[in-house]
Amino acid sequence: MAGGLLGTAVSGLQVARLNLDTVGHNIANADTDGYSRQRVIAGARQPQITGAGYVGQGVVANNINRLYDEFLDSQLRGSTSAFSELDTFHNWVSQIDNIVADPGTGISPSLQAFFNAVQAVADDPTSIPARQVLLSEGQNLVDRFATMNHRLDDFRSQANQKLTNTVNEINGFSKSIAELNDKIVAATQIAGGKPPNDLLDQRDLLIRRLAEKVNVTTVRQNDGALNVFVGNGQAVVLGTNFATLGVTSSALDPGKIEITFTGQPVPVVITDNLDGGEIGGTLDFLNNILPATQNEIGRVAAGLMLDFNARHQVGYDLTGNTNLDFFTIPLATVLSAAGNSGQVSAVYDAANVSQLAASDYVLERTATGYFLTRTSDQNQTALSPGFPGTPASIDGLIISESVPLAVGDRFLIRPTQNIAGQMGLALTNPDQIAASGSDTSTGSVGDNTNALSLAALKTNRNLVNGTATFQDALGQIVAKVGTVSHAAEVNKIAQEGLLNQATQARESVSGVNLDEEAADLLKYQQAYQAAAQVIAVTGTLFDTLLGVFRN
Repeated sequence: MAGGLLGTAVSGLQVARLNLDTVGHNIANADTDGYSRQRVIAGARQPQITGAGYVGQGVVANNINRLYDEFLDSQLRGSTSAFSELDTFHNWVSQIDNIVADPGTGISPSLQAFFNAVQAVADDPTSIPARQVLLSEGQNLVDRFATMNHRLDDFRSQANQKLTNTVNEINGFSKSIAELNDKIVAATQIAGGKPPNDLLDQRDLLIRRLAEKVNVTTVRQNDGALNVFVGNGQAVVLGTNFATLGVTSSALDPGKIEITFTGQPVPVVITDNLDGGEIGGTLDFLNNILPATQNEIGRVAAGLMLDFNARHQVGYDLTGNTNLDFFTIPLATVLSAAGNSGQVSAVYDAANVSQLAASDYVLERTATGYFLTRTSDQNQTALSPGFPGTPASIDGLIISESVPLAVGDRFLIRPTQNIAGQMGLALTNPDQIAASGSDTSTGSVGDNTNALSLAALKTNRNLVNGTATFQDALGQIVAKVGTVSHAAEVNKIAQEGLLNQATQARESVSGVNLDEEAADLLKYQQAYQAAAQVIAVTGTLFDTLLGVFRN
């Protein structure tokens, strides 16, 4: 009887001590990021049969489990990825919004000052100071366009670097998760199937950190390892093995970063298969907002230069010269894919300025013909049967073949993205401003008809298929970016609320509540003391029994 009672008491003492250790561990990790509260799962020992029936033999600790809900953890991971994507996108877009809408850095004030100077020359066409002011304002406008384009290029470089850094972080997380899988599998086997809770918490935390970078899904293996997939199913962790992502320049555009999956014999570009997290937000910015904004600003610059030059060329300067350009207009950028054998060129069609689109184009020769795809809306046009013998005129561009194209040749035609940074002023002498509508060598230096025609360009709707003035087009850019920035902020705030809810839901199950732990600490302390008291009683009974035999 004493031996049975002693075993029962010792088992209670041991489980109470185990509960105290676990509660202490919970309290110590109350502020540990990703920690899940643990508890001892105890059960009654197998009872002993006696003549009077079954007599209990105490308690046994079957397991130490973490309080964990896989659904809530998956929900938190998804909310984390979605919020990180929206937050990243908003951070990028808000920076664009700040520079295009800022009067100190925006183009609209300089454009207004430029046309004011044109009007001043029209008011007094023989005034050298007025002409000098016009040249100065023209240079200021060129510089403002260039500065804006340079800053947008800087954003592209920063975003590309962000992609590279994020890919490296993803690779680091993948490696660490695979290493933890190895430790978890080994620890589980050593413990006879018992879960290594702290290692599991560490792995879950790493997966949530990975979800901040890219969308993540997981599949659990029977041995306790976790397979991890990013984007649309690229396996970066399979058991104890991991694959890495890489970055490379686009085949058509060296300035564009592509993300590759290196878990194949040959790296495969998977950029379009990735979403969520910082990767998704940065790609959305790089593929949509940034090029659209830069192309739209470039369209204003191209339209202004083409229209202004066309009217300036028909006028006469103070010494009777005509056919003078006011601005220097670069050729449209044409990028050739590696391995191309042919060459193409693209120039602006001054007669169809209003048709200029804020977009890049991909020209490709296939076995069935020549095709031009407008990347902004993926609209594809089959070039006329006369091409390449006859240059193609489309969207305010004239495209020509300078060296015969072979089947498979591809080109990226970029008419508006870079032009704002490449425009220049063709005139250096104020006398060269063609203000007169008639030959000044015959004595009509006071003629201002061409200057008036130039000033009228300010209110002409020469852009966006004849629907917008230059200022209208700039205002539309500011409004569009502002609208996108505001929508991004609203979406971010809404997703942040969902993330907080998901976090609270997880914490309600897995988080450490110090008040509850304090109550448990007192409960298990009392249980420990009670078990110790039973052991003391067992000793007294044993001493009494010995005393009977001595007597």
